Amino acid sequence: MNVGITLLVSYFLNFGFIAFILFFDRRDSPKRFSWLLAITFIPIAGIMLYLLFSGNFLLRYKRLEKSIRHAEDIFSPLQAELDRKAEKRLASHDPALEPCARFIRLNRHYAGAPLAYSKTVYVFTSGEENYRTLFAEIRRAQISVSLSYFIIRNDATGRQLISILAEKARQGVEIRLLYDHIGSLRTSDALFEPLKKAGGEVRKFFPVTVLTPYSLNYRNHRKIAVIDHRAGYFGGINIGDEYANCSPKQRFLWRDTQIRVTGEAALLLEKCFLGDWYSARYKTRQSIAPEKSRIVSAPPEKEEQDLPLPSVCITDVPLQIVTSGPNDVKNDEIRDALLFLIAHAKKSVHIETPYFTPDEVFFSALKIAALSGIEVQIILPGDWDKFYVKLAAMPYISDLAKNGVQFFHYNGFIHAKMFVIDGEIASVGSTNIDTRSFSLHFELNAFFYSPQFAAAAEGIFRGDLANSTPADPQAFDRAPLCKKAVCNFFKLFAPLM
Repeated sequence: MNVGITLLVSYFLNFGFIAFILFFDRRDSPKRFSWLLAITFIPIAGIMLYLLFSGNFLLRYKRLEKSIRHAEDIFSPLQAELDRKAEKRLASHDPALEPCARFIRLNRHYAGAPLAYSKTVYVFTSGEENYRTLFAEIRRAQISVSLSYFIIRNDATGRQLISILAEKARQGVEIRLLYDHIGSLRTSDALFEPLKKAGGEVRKFFPVTVLTPYSLNYRNHRKIAVIDHRAGYFGGINIGDEYANCSPKQRFLWRDTQIRVTGEAALLLEKCFLGDWYSARYKTRQSIAPEKSRIVSAPPEKEEQDLPLPSVCITDVPLQIVTSGPNDVKNDEIRDALLFLIAHAKKSVHIETPYFTPDEVFFSALKIAALSGIEVQIILPGDWDKFYVKLAAMPYISDLAKNGVQFFHYNGFIHAKMFVIDGEIASVGSTNIDTRSFSLHFELNAFFYSPQFAAAAEGIFRGDLANSTPADPQAFDRAPLCKKAVCNFFKLFAPLM
């Protein structure tokens, strides 16, 4: 009798969730269909997976919104000033911004991203050179160091960072370190003890516990570093030996991209950091005043000659920093910005991404661009770090290649997330071309409106292209039937990866 009741309850639970997905889940059909399959084929367990991974149950939404508003209050004078300057420049038909005016307004009104200028922009194309500069800049910090990473490894690179931060904390510098709990799940809390004992603050983003399992799927994928309110870093590089190609377990070359900005742009990065920081342990509004005073008291821009910086420097670069995340379920700000650029491309769309399982709209945008005569070239890894993502990507690659999209496999693992449109607008950040980045992760991308920066980005793309092998457009068609079946099976679950 008890077994019969259990089965009956299970049946109605499954039926109820299927009905909920059919009639109340507002996302696009492929995502809904994937969840319908999961709940149908693995009853009850599928429901638990839906609760944990669907993206519909962000229980910390109100807390996060308070944190974001708190950070926005701190930087409201800066944002108002940037908006005034931007409108003045756009109204005067500034020739440097006029070609991008519609796109700039889209990001301002849709994503709340003000137009800012970076006094200098440097591009790092490896973890080795990024760490060399970042660690040197942290060592000379005078006021504060704010860091946020998806992954911090307990390896030589991670321990070196913690050692430097602990030393600065002992010197009285304010140290704030945020890391994603799931991204750094294998990292022991013991790694951070020296920093905590030295007076630095360490927080986990959305820690997952037995009592709070529903945050499992909402991860902070951003990589942000801000030193003394004046210099900021962002991109694809986390903290770990593999990013510096010095891990003894590493099987392939790791290629990545990180950006260093200064001035207004660095302050906007800090605003994003603070929204995430306060959500990890929300503070009251009473802390706004001292926070503002610390930022206002930031030291003047230091000379950069003594830092081990890359040789190429682009100055006075206009840009917008766009963020997205599951706290805004109706909008995918970064994805939609990229869609706008692809749809309005006149000559070329060049992309570097480590993962490629685009949703239906992004797939169609790339297909239409290629069929209309736009050169669409995409560099993917030659060596993938996740076998199932590679298998899921193969049908997408095959279908788009038949429609004129050119794919290339980098000789190693390329983790960079870069987009260059017409050699005029470039974007670099943490966003991959997959549903997880577009809708479930907290991400950050910058859009650069500088011909000089776009030329530098295009040069990097061409260099990576020279170190890549053209993908065989017929590879999937010639694959054994069993491999095709496995690929198509994993493609079904691409919206959940």
